[in-house]
Amino acid sequence: MVVVDELASGVVPASAGDVARDLAVPAGIAAGGIIAAFHVLAIFVEMPLLAWSERVSARWFSAASLSVLALVTFGAALSGGPIALAVCLALYGPASGCALAASEGLLVESRPEERERTLTRLNLAGALGDLAVPILLAALAWLGLGWRVALVLAAASAALLAIVHGSARVLDQKLTLEAGDEGGESASVLEALRFAFGTRRLLAWCVAGALTSLLDEVLVAFAMVKLGDASALERAFAVGAWTAGLVGGLFVLERFVDRLDSRKVLLASSVVVAASLSTIACTRDVVTASVALFVLGASSSTLHPLASARAYASLPGRPALVNAVAAGLMPFHMLAPLLLGALAHWFGTPVALLAILVAPIGIALAAWRWN
Repeated sequence: MVVVDELASGVVPASAGDVARDLAVPAGIAAGGIIAAFHVLAIFVEMPLLAWSERVSARWFSAASLSVLALVTFGAALSGGPIALAVCLALYGPASGCALAASEGLLVESRPEERERTLTRLNLAGALGDLAVPILLAALAWLGLGWRVALVLAAASAALLAIVHGSARVLDQKLTLEAGDEGGESASVLEALRFAFGTRRLLAWCVAGALTSLLDEVLVAFAMVKLGDASALERAFAVGAWTAGLVGGLFVLERFVDRLDSRKVLLASSVVVAASLSTIACTRDVVTASVALFVLGASSSTLHPLASARAYASLPGRPALVNAVAAGLMPFHMLAPLLLGALAHWFGTPVALLAILVAPIGIALAAWRWN
């Protein structure tokens, strides 16, 4: 599920230039509009859908979400104008969020004693899915094909996965709650959400998980702006160093996670991330920045799976509500890059990069306070 989603959602942003030319829109508007379109509908509907989903079978919720995802991805491939593409991407956002949440929640809670390992493997699958996008686009370009064919392939993969999930009776389960449970089956969706957001430990770890998004593509984007005087090859090397560190860190974490104290790992990783980020903000040397990006990628790779595992552990057996709280923080994912962009515009890119220190600091505080 993770690989299929990364493939489907990565094709359009990675082909923003080609999309802009095909649909006759300015490249800058296309790039910004693509990212905004993925979130514009999900902000409003994903959280209540996820809260409601624990009342239905995981098999059908997942299969339905994947079916919608496949249909809108195919629709995006056929779109003849920017409005049609924007509508498809807007529908893709909540369909993707629901499908991912259903799969991840079921996997994590099926083996609650292995939450950290499961989430590490899911993050590793996502990283490999990210790597698959440029490889697929390069292969299609070599054949004289483009982003529309890539979307058709992604839609076909999602449709196949929907059929697999819909026919897998092992997924035909839902959480059984007692009628008197707080935020349980007898409660309305609004009451369940109020209960979940009132669980302070869960909210703290969901906020920590949201902060990790600043250490992903957002950080890389501003780091590349900081290295604007470097050559294209040097910048590509720096991004490659970050990717290598990220994937390598996930491989190491997956192998040793059961032997580690996750609280100590979170605290130590936050310190290393802060030091690496400060180095990137202050240096003008491409080699130094590349080394710092490698170290940052490796150390930050541990943060999201371990923080997410603690979020699930904060409300055991209720993965739908955990993901609903995480979805409720989606406005942060949209507004934070805009705020950082404003800081970069008014005070310079180094200041924007240093502002990202709020991520490791916030995660370290969560690890210290909400063990």
